[in-house]
Amino acid sequence: MLKTLIVDGNSVLQTGFHGVKDFYHNDKHFGAIFYFLNTIKKHLERYDYDKVVVFWDGKNNHKSRRELYSEYKTNRKKKLSKEKIDDMFRQKNRISQYLEEFFIRQAGFQNCEADDCIAYYTQNTKEKTTIVTNDKDLLQLINKQTRVYLIRDESLLTYKDKIKWGKIPLNLPISNILLIKILLGDRSDNIKGVLYFGEKSILNHFPEIQEKELTLENVREKAKTILTEGSKDRGLKNLNEGICGDGRKGEKFFDINRRLIDLKNVFLTEEAKTEILSLVEEPLDPEGRENVNVLEMMKEDGLFTVLPKYNDEWTNFFKPLIKLRKKEIKYYNEKQI
Repeated sequence: MLKTLIVDGNSVLQTGFHGVKDFYHNDKHFGAIFYFLNTIKKHLERYDYDKVVVFWDGKNNHKSRRELYSEYKTNRKKKLSKEKIDDMFRQKNRISQYLEEFFIRQAGFQNCEADDCIAYYTQNTKEKTTIVTNDKDLLQLINKQTRVYLIRDESLLTYKDKIKWGKIPLNLPISNILLIKILLGDRSDNIKGVLYFGEKSILNHFPEIQEKELTLENVREKAKTILTEGSKDRGLKNLNEGICGDGRKGEKFFDINRRLIDLKNVFLTEEAKTEILSLVEEPLDPEGRENVNVLEMMKEDGLFTVLPKYNDEWTNFFKPLIKLRKKEIKYYNEKQI
């Protein structure tokens, strides 16, 4: 079975851009470029993947979810100047050039989020996949075939693991991530949850959520029972009636939150779906992809200034990526027979 590394492109780009601040060459920042390539290199060294696929957020990627819920991600204010934003996307474009030379598949589609692309890929391949990201939304994709590496925590999570969630924190089985986000919403995406119902309410009334998989129906049925027994808890009452902090009520609230959050039902165009499926099977044509192109870009970007000082520095640094390149060329040649 093929082993595939899937990279949440914008997540890794932003981590490198903000985290590696002091890498400059000819007055141009290249921290994001170095960090992105080094991240892929490290993962290839550890697990010798057969393929790497990078997905980017497309232009106007919030469109579909905002049509469903107008407040989606409207809390995200631009914290960077136009100059910084332009520089980040300059580095993104350069990273894309490196990826092309190293036979790394990549895609991004207008009106589509990378999360949906990653979800659709993992749901339509027989490959064993590892997702690299900082986005905990993608934890819901974990199963026997898919695992997630969280960059910030430096943790590799499988279907057998639990994840610490919230400030208390809750210690949740992976299978309950979707449920907790439907109930509590997602502050980073500006999705509201049940009014007056938070992590403490979960812990007090549904402690079993830390031990076994629960469904929304399980939780609502238990809430109804507790209220019937005389509880006056406002949060439970709102849970029972589906009352949200932004005014949504009843089944509409639960339905919208599920559709916003559940990556089993992706917001992708038909064109995007077709293109993603092609990434699963189609070989990459080696014509025009040359090591000399990488050398030229490295000189221009200043990558040699941060590599060890010995004769084969670039080949040693990129050895895992060169090995991936050879695998892809072999796969292409086999497909031509």
